[in-house]
Amino acid sequence: MIFIKKEIFFPNLVDLKENISYNQSMKRLSNILFTILMMGIVLIVYLHIEEIGLALKNVLVKKNEIEIKETNAYTRDYKFKMFTKEEDFIPYSKDDIINIYYNILNNGWDTFTFYCPEEYTNCQSELETIAFDDELLSKINNYVHPFNSFEHINTKIVSNGEIVVDVTHKYNEDKINIINNKIDEIIKDLSLENKTDEEKITLVHDYIIKNTTYDTANTLGESTHDSTSAYGSLIEGYSVCSGYSDAMGLFLDRFNIPNFKVSSENHVWNVVYIYNKWLHLDLTWDDTENPLYSNNYFLITKEKLFSLDDKEHNFDKTFFLEA
Repeated sequence: MIFIKKEIFFPNLVDLKENISYNQSMKRLSNILFTILMMGIVLIVYLHIEEIGLALKNVLVKKNEIEIKETNAYTRDYKFKMFTKEEDFIPYSKDDIINIYYNILNNGWDTFTFYCPEEYTNCQSELETIAFDDELLSKINNYVHPFNSFEHINTKIVSNGEIVVDVTHKYNEDKINIINNKIDEIIKDLSLENKTDEEKITLVHDYIIKNTTYDTANTLGESTHDSTSAYGSLIEGYSVCSGYSDAMGLFLDRFNIPNFKVSSENHVWNVVYIYNKWLHLDLTWDDTENPLYSNNYFLITKEKLFSLDDKEHNFDKTFFLEA
């Protein structure tokens, strides 16, 4: 019988204990480092919780919901002191809200939705002040192309900070087409293509005055004409100050001459950028049909304007900065 000797090796108990102790130490160290890391993250989140929450809300919710539509053919690209071209439509002040209203109108949008950010705590209250201030909205309206101006503007404020602005425009598509065709006809008849800017303004100024009757019935609430618009002036031949100024403004935009309307409590007229300065142009008061006729309101300075009349032409100088 042959016996085979089998050797059995037992691990060194000291080495085994050391390995177990090492592994336990590494596990404890990993747990400690993980705990420190998590505490650091919690501390950072705690210190910046408002900023992080706001950023997530703006990026994940609000910015995705703001639809920036295409502008229309009548959007002005003039550089006014009061307004700037809006990029993100997120307001952080009252001036930002005013600027958003201007951009909504200037872009020719029928409806637009934007939001109040959380850190702008007075956003909704200040927005309500602006939305129900008819005089302020009318002043903003004066800076946009007549075809983009509003007849009615309605603002809906939702509790979650959503703001919806709905615009009913002053001119519908049918009237725009009729007026544009008339303007084309007048430009051709007056041979304006090769004229200087001042010559163009003079000829259009004289044409509108000659072919428009001041609608005194409108002031009595008895007019049957659309005399508050350029349609009344250019198509029907009857107008009041807003119709004269809209008609003139349409021609000025056709000629790419920067312009806007300025208004006082009871009157509105044009302001035109020519010869590197802003000058006043009031067709209503230059019309002999108007009881207030005075042939002195053609491209004049503010100082000259006030020397002629400082009552009906007393406008808000804090708003109409160019004038």
